[in-house]
Amino acid sequence: MACFTLAVIFAHLSLASAQQDVCIEGVASTDEQSLLAVKNTVHSSLALKHQQRSMAEATHALSISQKFTRAAKTMPSTATKGLFESFKICGKCQTFERFGEAHDGGYLMCMDGLAKGSETAAYSLGVEQHDQWSEDVASKLGLTVNQFDCTVEVSATRQCKSCKFFKKCVVAADGKHPVPGHESEGWSLSQTLKETGQSNAAEGSLLMKMDIESSEWPIYASEPPDALKKFGQLIVEFHNLSDEGRHAEYLQAMTHIKDAGFQVAHLHGNNFEGMYNNDGLTIPNVLEVTFVHGNARPNGCNGYQEYDDALDAPNRAGHGELPMAHMG
Repeated sequence: MACFTLAVIFAHLSLASAQQDVCIEGVASTDEQSLLAVKNTVHSSLALKHQQRSMAEATHALSISQKFTRAAKTMPSTATKGLFESFKICGKCQTFERFGEAHDGGYLMCMDGLAKGSETAAYSLGVEQHDQWSEDVASKLGLTVNQFDCTVEVSATRQCKSCKFFKKCVVAADGKHPVPGHESEGWSLSQTLKETGQSNAAEGSLLMKMDIESSEWPIYASEPPDALKKFGQLIVEFHNLSDEGRHAEYLQAMTHIKDAGFQVAHLHGNNFEGMYNNDGLTIPNVLEVTFVHGNARPNGCNGYQEYDDALDAPNRAGHGELPMAHMG
């Protein structure tokens, strides 16, 4: 009796198991498409969540980028800061004297060691219709002054017997920055020295004044230091200092001048234009600079402009001077 009962129970369990298998197989065969649809729905949901997360991350990154951009606009770039610092007054000069016109065209020159017989020749780049600087250098220092300007036919200083005019413009050594409309009338500074017989001039034996309406920047940015070292003093009028897109080029130009042994000895702002300001630093948009090839100031560089009441004068007569520069 017990054996029979166990057999019946075993048979019942076997039948139930078989029926369960049939049900599972039936589900598998009839609901396969439904399961596939569920799977696709899950994948789509995951893809959507991934897309939403990527968009959120991109939005966050853009927000950070915009914050950095706004911050960058409120502070000087590395090139801009370096450019301001390059104009700090670091050169030593005990005595200045004004050469040139009483207003526009007049510049302060350092007279320490500068006297008749101390230099070999002088160069005036940019003469237009007046160039009293050349006449003063010729008479006070007894030098031949080589004048260069391709935009005029003759120099206004024809009475200056020691002045030699060349209808040429001094341009960048890289050949990429000719004067518009005068592309065939340019010489590099090295070629200029060769054409005037000063290729072998001793270091520090020449003088130069340059006012060439923004062409100064590519000249100094590309000219080899060997040519610059031949000059003992540079008088340069720099233009368009507010053009921030060119500050890297400007800084390279100033670096080449410094590498040739020059230091800023004096600054004066041209009041025909205004000031350029950047995050507390300020400098004239057109700036006249006296560079000396000599010793540094004993007390270090000065980041503030120094004004000489007896010698400095407004370029535009009858108008006040610009505010004093602050280079950091």
